[in-house]
Amino acid sequence: MVSGMPPSLILLAALTPDKHEVTLVDMFMGDQVDYESEVDLVAITVRTPLAVAAYEIADEFLRRGKKVILGGPHTFTLPEEAKSHASAVAIGEGEELWPVILKDAEQDRLKDFYVCGPYPVEGLRGSVYHERERPSLAGLPMMRRDLLPKKRYFMDSMFTTRGCPNHCRFCPVTDIFGSRIRHRPIDEVVAEVATLGRLYFNVDDSVFGHPQMKDRPEENQYYLDLYKELAGLRPKRLWGGAGGLSAVNYKDGRRILELAAESGLSAVAAGLESISSKGQKQSGAWRKLHYTSPDTFNLRQMKESIRTIQDLGIVIMGFFIVGWDEDTVETYYRTLDFCDECNIIPFIFTLTPMPGSQIYREYREQERIFTDHPWDHYGGGGDYVVFKHPLMPENEMLKANAEVMKRGYSMGRIIKRTLHAVTHSFSLYVGTTSYFTQLGLRKVYRQLYDQIQARS
Repeated sequence: MVSGMPPSLILLAALTPDKHEVTLVDMFMGDQVDYESEVDLVAITVRTPLAVAAYEIADEFLRRGKKVILGGPHTFTLPEEAKSHASAVAIGEGEELWPVILKDAEQDRLKDFYVCGPYPVEGLRGSVYHERERPSLAGLPMMRRDLLPKKRYFMDSMFTTRGCPNHCRFCPVTDIFGSRIRHRPIDEVVAEVATLGRLYFNVDDSVFGHPQMKDRPEENQYYLDLYKELAGLRPKRLWGGAGGLSAVNYKDGRRILELAAESGLSAVAAGLESISSKGQKQSGAWRKLHYTSPDTFNLRQMKESIRTIQDLGIVIMGFFIVGWDEDTVETYYRTLDFCDECNIIPFIFTLTPMPGSQIYREYREQERIFTDHPWDHYGGGGDYVVFKHPLMPENEMLKANAEVMKRGYSMGRIIKRTLHAVTHSFSLYVGTTSYFTQLGLRKVYRQLYDQIQARS
């Protein structure tokens, strides 16, 4: 699997005053937790699929008398649950909170909750520190990449903006980061990229911006200026990021795409979500794709947009969700057919209603969430179904998803997509990177298929 340095860890480390000694643990890369370490403060970033493990670690450190801070997207959604496993809980972004938390911990006066952003805090039980404005992204320190072994990561990670105006119904990102897009100063971004290796990933919500927002011309200008600057860096870096296809339909968007490619953009993770207008409607993704309504969704136009981006030498990884109310088992296979036709790398997942999302709240009210599933079943990898579908039994969804992803990474399909990437790219490195990435994914999805078959 492709992996980059976790930006949240190395950014918080950079925000830590020099008088403190910092050790970073990346369990995703196999680091072990040293419970015997003589630390004063333990901070854990909690994502929903890892909440069970995070709570176990936190509980053990608490048992040993250590102060424990929990933050991350899961604590944003379920702060009271997190507090039962922590000395204090951070809610929202950390730039403004982390220095305050460190100072309060040092003086042994930690509050129960530290909140950054325009969120209601009246319902929180306990003492609260509240910064009502989201942080500016200007003047951030250079991330502490030196604290993790660089060689074990396939690529570097960085970010240029935060915020998302799309309000997709399955995603809590807009609630967490806000609908208004905040930008890092271009000179600071360029200075950081100049320190990175040959390949990096931009973790922004959309590296193409949102060119349909004609009432905010400064939004487009930011990307036009940024990519002109990045294109001038030497040596040239290759990079990837998430982005919507609709940029090709706007004058500024087309130019942003071209400049992004010139600056080294070689792969984009495109959240396409569904190949049907009904799926687009239930997911809310039609807003992200910038259709005027879900009824105007056009699969032919999606295909044309994909080809336009590929012609610029950019590999597309297509992310799809199956499990909307009108979907059937056949939807899994038709989605793979679409990926085959368009030569995009398939990421086809069964819907996982994530805590904090509109879909999760609705399904809870409708009693469609299976309440016996622990949080580590919310990984979205296709190994568990955590909700009741009106047309498909749970076991049918699991088997179809596993079968489709096994087929999607057959050697024949991998070679076909790699040849397509090589013939459309200006760099052989793009093709070889695509090939070896897909080989890693092939191993993962074959293992998942075997697990599902064994449980059947």
